[in-house]
Amino acid sequence: MKRVCAAAILSVMALSGAAIAQDVVDDGAYIRVAAGGVFAGDWNQDYTYNPNFVFLVAPPSRQTVSLGEGLTAAVALGFDYADGIRTELEYRYARTDIDSLTVGGGFAPDVTTFPNADVSAHLVMANFYFDFTNESSFTPFIGGGVGGAFVTNENNQTDAALALQGRAGVSYDLGGGLTFSTEYIYLRSNELAYGPKDSDFTLAGPAGPRIDGDRYQTSSVMLSFRKKF
Repeated sequence: MKRVCAAAILSVMALSGAAIAQDVVDDGAYIRVAAGGVFAGDWNQDYTYNPNFVFLVAPPSRQTVSLGEGLTAAVALGFDYADGIRTELEYRYARTDIDSLTVGGGFAPDVTTFPNADVSAHLVMANFYFDFTNESSFTPFIGGGVGGAFVTNENNQTDAALALQGRAGVSYDLGGGLTFSTEYIYLRSNELAYGPKDSDFTLAGPAGPRIDGDRYQTSSVMLSFRKKF
């Protein structure tokens, strides 16, 4: 009986040790690099002028920036907890072309131009993922993130805003700690404002305008490689 109990205890200890060893192998930090295409939503923005200035002719009061497609790339450092949860810190850069710029709402009719310009964004995001692990090499996943968006407009002016994102995709285990993924990402920031602030609108301050009233919204499709180390 004692031998049976001892054998049972040793078996449990061996299984526990194997499980712990497996966790050690499966858990781990990783680096991820990614690239893909990005599609940005149009901006419908308002102009705000210095209230201390008197204009002889009503100036434009709004603009519409029609944004097209562009490219995006990212690098991230993360940790895979081997229980279906991953967390990471991501830096992503995105740039989209401007298809057209329409200014209107003032004394003159709307004017549409086609500037040779773009809108770019530097994104710093803290992400989390839930992997739907299964017996195959394919692993669907969903995730989200929160962070900051630093967006530069067509006039080379930059504003920062809080940003949120949701993401979903599927990864494929290539072996050796290397994983290939494809995913869709939707990102949306708080409203952006460019140009003078209200505190700048003094008697000696600029006439304006300040351009505000819309958010940075993008849909991205990205391919990535993730390597554990």
